[in-house]
Amino acid sequence: MTKVSVADDLAAKIRSGEGPIELVDANGQTIGVVRRPPTDAEIERAKSRASRDGKRLSWAQLVAKVKNEANA
Repeated sequence: MTKVSVADDLAAKIRSGEGPIELVDANGQTIGVVRRPPTDAEIERAKSRASRDGKRLSWAQLVAKVKNEANA
């Protein structure tokens, strides 16, 4: 993995971002996207939504469902 050091003010902007952050060069060309890890609250919300009706799908079932919906 390549490490790139950024100035403290830029690091603070990245840390305070609410969602994905697109990094661009001086010409506006995308060089990468920074995604922060989910917060504990976001993880709990996702878990509660995933099991709200008691139904759970395996990875294979989910892939099959998405493929079926795409072909419909």
